[in-house]
Amino acid sequence: MTNPDAVLAATDLSISYDGRRVVHGVDVDIPEGAFTVILGPNASGKSTVLKGMARVLPRESGRIVFDGRDLADYGSKELARRLGLLPQDAVAPEGMRVADLVSRGRHPYHSAFARWTTADDDATRAAMEATGTLDLAQRFVDQLSGGQRQRVWVALLLAQQTDVMLLDEPTTFLDIAFQYDVLDLLGELNAGGKTVVAVLHDLNQAARYADNLILMKDGEVVGTGTPAEMITAERVRQVFGLDSVVIDDPVTGTPMVVRR
Repeated sequence: MTNPDAVLAATDLSISYDGRRVVHGVDVDIPEGAFTVILGPNASGKSTVLKGMARVLPRESGRIVFDGRDLADYGSKELARRLGLLPQDAVAPEGMRVADLVSRGRHPYHSAFARWTTADDDATRAAMEATGTLDLAQRFVDQLSGGQRQRVWVALLLAQQTDVMLLDEPTTFLDIAFQYDVLDLLGELNAGGKTVVAVLHDLNQAARYADNLILMKDGEVVGTGTPAEMITAERVRQVFGLDSVVIDDPVTGTPMVVRR
């Protein structure tokens, strides 16, 4: 690993998708215990990197190391007990209740002959309590609001009891109030010890919530650091093509981008 504090790291990672190289030899370090945001314009390769580091997409070249071991050395269930992914296009089966969906997070702990245990009950309940979805347990997922559904998906991820949580654009298609609701929840989980990695597209939300920012453009990493280091007028122009002024957020003191 290039960073000794990284729990998950990619070196010289390239990924092709539909016959086209999308990610070009990038180095990515995910610090343990941090809230990392991968940020960039559309088609910059940020979701592809996330899926590659979750072993959803195969790497064309390069190496990915998770907790000191090559990612390829993990069995599927072992990896699912250590690292969880919430994809952007997650869809629940029609007619599924919230409690049943959240309980699916316990599947990595079961074999063909293992029975449901009180530990599974406890983990499922704790996940719903932590996400404020316990009162929705018997509701059908497809009848919930967008913000409620996203909290339920986060609950499923929590039920896996992984130390590392990867989320691909968890605020997409949500109303602004629900976006902050979900980000607040992720911030609370991170403060409680989870390593959180999220792909976001909103500069100011990324600056407010992230400890560590990874900026991408055209399939390459163009910068990694704190929000104060990464969110500057020059970098915003370089990565997003936006002429802006960067000021201090009046609430948090983090960088805030204002278009000129």
